[in-house]
Order: sequence, then C-alpha cells, then structure tokens
Amino acid sequence: MSEGFIDPERWPDLVRRPEATLLGSRAARVRERLELLTRDNGIALTPGARPRFVVRDGLVLDRIVADGWLGLAEGYMAGEWIADPLPEVLGVLLSQPLESGLGALMSRRRLRDFGGVGTGELPDALVELYTGATRATGSALFASGTRTSATRDVTQFGRVTPVVESWMDAPSVVERADLDDAQVHRTNRMLDMARTGPGDRVLELPSSGGALAVIAARRGARVDVLTADPDHAEVVRARAHAAGVGGAVRVETIRGVVPSPRQWSGTYDAVFSVERAETLGDEGLGQFFDAVERMLSRDGIAVIQSVVHAGGSELADDVVAQSLDVMRAYVWPALRYPTTVRMTAQANKAGLELLREVHTGSHMALTLGLWRAVFTSRERQAAAAGFDPVYRRLWDYQLALHEALVDAGALDCVQLVMRRH
Repeated sequence: MSEGFIDPERWPDLVRRPEATLLGSRAARVRERLELLTRDNGIALTPGARPRFVVRDGLVLDRIVADGWLGLAEGYMAGEWIADPLPEVLGVLLSQPLESGLGALMSRRRLRDFGGVGTGELPDALVELYTGATRATGSALFASGTRTSATRDVTQFGRVTPVVESWMDAPSVVERADLDDAQVHRTNRMLDMARTGPGDRVLELPSSGGALAVIAARRGARVDVLTADPDHAEVVRARAHAAGVGGAVRVETIRGVVPSPRQWSGTYDAVFSVERAETLGDEGLGQFFDAVERMLSRDGIAVIQSVVHAGGSELADDVVAQSLDVMRAYVWPALRYPTTVRMTAQANKAGLELLREVHTGSHMALTLGLWRAVFTSRERQAAAAGFDPVYRRLWDYQLALHEALVDAGALDCVQLVMRRH
C-alpha cells in the first residue's frame, strides 16, 4: 500500500485511477519484466537487502502501463515502491523500455498538457534544504578536479573557427563540507572566463539565487539580476544587502523568463546564466539567445552553464526523454535538454559565436549526490517548511534520476563561452 494521505487537490493525478487498454495483462508482463531486469543486475526484490527494488503496491504497475516513466515516478511519489540506492536502481531501470512487444506498441505517453514555460523560481524554502549556504542551484565545480583541454574546429558563420574544449575530471572523494566552496569556485571560474572586474556591467539572466551576483559585486562589478518571481527578487535583494553589496546589485522583476526589448534594455560587459536556458523549450531557447546577443556589448562575453543531452550513452534517447516527464509535469513544463550542437546552432542563429566549451558532468554527478544526501537528512525541516511526503519523494526522485542519467553518460553539464559575431 502507498504511504500516508495524498491530498487530492494538490496531487490529483496521484489519486486518479490509471486507465489503459488491456491494463491487467500488460501490468502482469511489466512486473515480470521488472523482476527479470532487476535480478539479472543483482538487485534484490526483498526488504533489507542492498541494492533493492521493492514494490509495495501493485498500483504502480498500472501507472506504468498507463503513463510510462511518469507513472513510475508518480508511483514513487505515492510511496508504492522503494529502492536503495535509488540512483543505482534507476540506472538499471533506464537501461531498457518499461514495456516490450505488444505492450510497447500499444503504449502511448500521457496526453497531459504540461503547459507552457514555467516562470517561477524554485521555492527558496526548498532550495535551502539541499543546496548549502550559497543557495546556488547550478552544478558545483570542485577545486581538486583536474582539467584536460583540446582545440577543435567548428564551422560558424560560414567559416571554420577554433573552439577550446575542456573536460573537468572529478576528484575521487568529496564531502558535504566541500559543497559551498565548490559553488564559490564554480562561480569564480565563470566570472574569470568573462574577465569580470571593477567597473564592469554584469547581467544574470535569470537569477540563480544570488551567489553569482554577490561574488561579481565583490569584484567591483555592477550587477543586474532579472527574475519573474517577486518573492525570489526580495530574497536576492536581502542576500546582497546582507553581504554588504546591496548598492551594487539591482534585482528587477520581469514578465516571463526572457525579457523583450521593451521590457528590459541595456548593454553589458558580461551576461551569465546558470542552468535555466534548458527549461525554456525549443522556442524559448532561441528567444533566450536573442536576448543575450541584444544586451551583450561588442567586446562582451556571455557564459552560459547548461545541462545538456550528451547522446553518447547506451540509453535509448526516447527512454531518456520520457524519464524526464516527471520534471515537465511538476517542475518546468517546457524542459528540454538540448545537445551542445543545438545550443551552438541557436546561439549562432542569434549572432553569438562559441569560443569555449567546458564539460563538468562528473562534477554534476557529485553535486547531485551531495544535494540528495543533504535533502534526505533534513526530512523534519522539509515537513516543517510545508513540503508534504509526496513533494519530498518527488524531489528525492528527481535528484536521483538526474544522478543516474549523468552516471550513464546521457546528460552532461557544460559551460559555453560566447561573444557577439
């Protein structure tokens, strides 16, 4: 049975009975398929073992038949199955489709309207529960990792240009205490790549929690931060003032994530964005790069950190895409992880030229693991902050899912350094 009361007004799809053609027989085959897959990979189906995958309520099998990977996620949110360690078990489940044969032909992704681009920031009370003192929601960069670099030729604007590509290897051991320093290190590296210093005008589009703005202001820059969330704007203002740089940081609320020329204009020496371009969808990504190009000075530098689809793993692309439906249903409706090639093409279309590409996926995997460890250790604080068990399991699941996808090589984290063409 599922755990605890599920509020039907807050979680209507979790209390809805799954419906699908041949539901019973297909659910039985899904059970057989999952049992075989987990046992073949050394995962026990009984409590107490480790690693383990335990189905507490067969309703999750019906959810899988009706809604695929979203049904699997919602079953976890409802407490109908558990796994330990969750990222490892998800990695095994992701290795093949949830249905095969006739079931796979009959299955269809839920025709749920995920809506448009989500404009709100993550609740600050939630961010505080897992990110550390910096409240930075982007992947960290641990200082002890080594870097290797190479130059590759890329065709941009009808000519071949050299692009420096770097790969950041992760340190062998990290601890929770390393997380804040790693976020500061990542932020400083981004500022260094844009050569940010005294007198520079800096734009963060949109806000990533205030850490980048504060560190840039301490370097002597004047920083504008844009957000669509008035409550988040107040939080960032308060952090800037608490850090003693309130006069150098201006936080403005705009309609939507990407401002139109009438909403916001200006020219900046550096433009930064941390893991939000991928939440805008295909159309929004183009609008994002148009805005960056429009507001970047002739000699300015843009540094965009983004989670991307790596495409080099053994996981099927459709499985990776469908596994992330839970994010589109409950966090960012327009979420799409583009490839770096697609991001570069969209940037070129807007008039931006790629100079450098830094891959930090191994650090992202470590960041996600630390975030999840911190979050799961603060269950009482999460409950006191108003996050019910369903929401807590949602956040636990999505952190573990992203860790599994990064470990499998399906997702990467990159920093793209660009200038106007």
